[in-house]
Amino acid sequence: MKRKLTAVLTVALAAGIMVTGCGSSSSGTTAKESAATTAGDTTAAGDTSAAGDTATEAAKSGEVTTIRFYGSDSEYNQNIVAGFQSENPDIKVEIVPVDFDNAEQIIKTGIASGDPVDVSFFWGSQINAFTDDNMAYDITPYLTENNNEWKDTFVPAYIDAGMVDGKYYAVSYQPVIETIFYNKDLFTQYNVELPKTWDEFVEACKVFKDNGVYGVGNWNGQNHQLLQFAYQYMANDGTLEEYVAGKGDFTQCEGLKKCLENWKSVYDAGYWYPGEGALTSTKDQTQAAWYQGKVAMLFDAGSNAGEYIKNSEFEVGILPFPYVAEGGKYALNTVTNALFIPANAKHPEEAVRFMKYYTSDAGIEEIIKSGRLPATISMQDKVDSEILKDLLATTVGDNVVGYKQMQGLSSEINSFLQNDMVGMVCTGTSVEDTLEQLEDLKQATVKGE
Repeated sequence: MKRKLTAVLTVALAAGIMVTGCGSSSSGTTAKESAATTAGDTTAAGDTSAAGDTATEAAKSGEVTTIRFYGSDSEYNQNIVAGFQSENPDIKVEIVPVDFDNAEQIIKTGIASGDPVDVSFFWGSQINAFTDDNMAYDITPYLTENNNEWKDTFVPAYIDAGMVDGKYYAVSYQPVIETIFYNKDLFTQYNVELPKTWDEFVEACKVFKDNGVYGVGNWNGQNHQLLQFAYQYMANDGTLEEYVAGKGDFTQCEGLKKCLENWKSVYDAGYWYPGEGALTSTKDQTQAAWYQGKVAMLFDAGSNAGEYIKNSEFEVGILPFPYVAEGGKYALNTVTNALFIPANAKHPEEAVRFMKYYTSDAGIEEIIKSGRLPATISMQDKVDSEILKDLLATTVGDNVVGYKQMQGLSSEINSFLQNDMVGMVCTGTSVEDTLEQLEDLKQATVKGE
């Protein structure tokens, strides 16, 4: 029933990225078929040298092209749009507020309608969700023209996150580092040492519970962040690369088994806000509890550090994920927030111009001001926030092993990891049955079902 309701909501929400009068698409056309119909003409970008001349002529004539950008309506995005429009009077950008929880399906529905947005947010390392169905525009020619002029502005690991089979389909503007934020005041008040191992993490949770505070905050739809510990187990037993590529049998994955068992014990002990309702707690509810000092450690993306610094009335710190094996390896994801162009977008040239401005020093400066990390080389030393420096410190070290999250294997697996897997185990489904469902989803992906 939950999946049926999600599907209905997804279709309804998709109206936000489609203008009225989209009746040109055939009612029986799938997203994949619709994209493929236009991709043959649009995914291979041609000569880009004439774009500047066209823009100049349009500006002189007073002609204005409106493009739609599926992204957050945050202050930094509004500032970037304003700066871009000031320098490009021939283009108007309309922000269509993103629904992160349903982004993939909403974007695909827009593509299937034949009237998608022109530029869209998505996660760079998961762009194969669109390239597998010919739904993403190949931007390689723009990145590599003039001897890789645009491409070379990015940190290699970040721009390569949007590469599939040697071609670029997304440009990353910020790394997304799975993070544990902690309330420094609570740790000081209850004399709790920062935990360095899983056992110490559990002990800290117990101390907080004994004093009426929840050790863990994580909301429904974000449970994949709790799997950071599974990736650590896999990094230490040598199976990480195999499983994140979908090549291993998930029913035999010891890292996932141990991680799920660990989180069930945390849930059963009542350490996870708000106790019995932890698995259905919303983002707003969990963040409210954090700001009220009811949660000691909050799991969220590091890209939101600025928000927590600004809005918390206590001092916020970055806690490196405790080790599952003392002195062992530390697994680090390579997820990025990125921009891409749908394959059948109406205005790809204007979209590229917007993306270039967005990832320029002027655009990235707004991102840094909002408390987020940059993906471009020239802006790395512009980070002056101590908490962001602490966050960057978690990404370096001889024991750090990078990986791409399993969410990229398929949209179904992504949904299962984010919304279902941890909760199933915590509410009584055996670890074995849960992992069997994950393996079934992987097998369905392999067979193309």
